[in-house]
Amino acid sequence: MTDRVLVAYTSKIAATDEIAQIIGTELAGCGLRVTVLSVAAAETLHGFGAVIMGDAAARDAHRFVRRHKASLKQTPMWLFHRGAPPVPNDVTRMVRRLGASGPVSFAGAAPDWDRAKAWARYLADQLTVLHRGFVSN
Repeated sequence: MTDRVLVAYTSKIAATDEIAQIIGTELAGCGLRVTVLSVAAAETLHGFGAVIMGDAAARDAHRFVRRHKASLKQTPMWLFHRGAPPVPNDVTRMVRRLGASGPVSFAGAAPDWDRAKAWARYLADQLTVLHRGFVSN
């Protein structure tokens, strides 16, 4: 198991990519090797031990899941959502289909940055517990 984590996002406005960057920075601060990319730029999941994806309701996110479906079923995955609850039904179905965790919502126009940082630290702890190859401070 690798300690590399992909934080993939799709964003029509800046908030989701900002949340993804915050999550990536926090995970890196916990000792994980992190790559933050838009879902369109994430060509392969080879070498990643976990995937965290933002705004799974977007069309690009659905393409990402279809393209990497086999890998995603074997890779721990968490979802986050920029908007306020409730989470769209297609995202709920995606969570069940892939066995992903989440999604966690980070408010609407003004995301809760502290909550995003705390969630990232929680994820780092979860990865440490679930996968011996992950290292956290």
